[in-house]
Amino acid sequence: MRWLFVALFTTAAAVAAGQNASLPDGDGKAIITGACAGCHGLDLITAKQASKEDWAGVVDRMKTYGATLSAAQTTTVVDYLAKSFPPKGAAPAAAAAGQAGGASDTEAKALISGVCSSCHGADLITSKKADKTEWTGIVDRMKTYGATLTAAQTTSLVDYLAATYGTGAAAPATAAKEDPGKVTLEGFCASCHDLDLITARKGTPKAEWQDIVDRMNARGAGVPDKDIAPLVEYLFKTYGSK
Repeated sequence: MRWLFVALFTTAAAVAAGQNASLPDGDGKAIITGACAGCHGLDLITAKQASKEDWAGVVDRMKTYGATLSAAQTTTVVDYLAKSFPPKGAAPAAAAAGQAGGASDTEAKALISGVCSSCHGADLITSKKADKTEWTGIVDRMKTYGATLTAAQTTSLVDYLAATYGTGAAAPATAAKEDPGKVTLEGFCASCHDLDLITARKGTPKAEWQDIVDRMNARGAGVPDKDIAPLVEYLFKTYGSK
């Protein structure tokens, strides 16, 4: 019996040590503590460094073992793990956030790659020029669509976008070649629905396109007033005749 007691004590101590492993703050920490730590020590997480794809595979495998996570929680957890425990050589986002003066451009780029690009292509960002107020509105709108960003990350991302793709920044070469209406369409409309809802409306009159844009804006599309006319013009020019 003594050996059984020692074995149980040793196992309990190991589990306790694993549970006490430290997770960095961030969205996803509470979910992991609640869903993962019930089955294994957190040291199994903190000791691992992997890409976002690898972490997604790990989380999916844990779900087959019984971890209960909704689709939204899965996305939050995978994003958190990828940012907190990236592959060797990549700085964790939490460490970058602790630097004096806020997060670096490296973290902002990582947020774009990890959070923004999970829903749309980065070209929707690089092809746009906007002032800080407009970028703030865009980022806030993306958060209502499910982008998971802390207050500090939001500030860092907006600052980076305004500095890199602001109205005073040099226009990316690709942006100059694109119709401004197309850029607005891809940046605002495609974030909520597939563009086939638009391409299927061949033959729609200009007045009806105007009505559609106004109706979508009333539902929260958030197209700035200055971009509405170019958007309507592009829609009519492209999909106004069969």
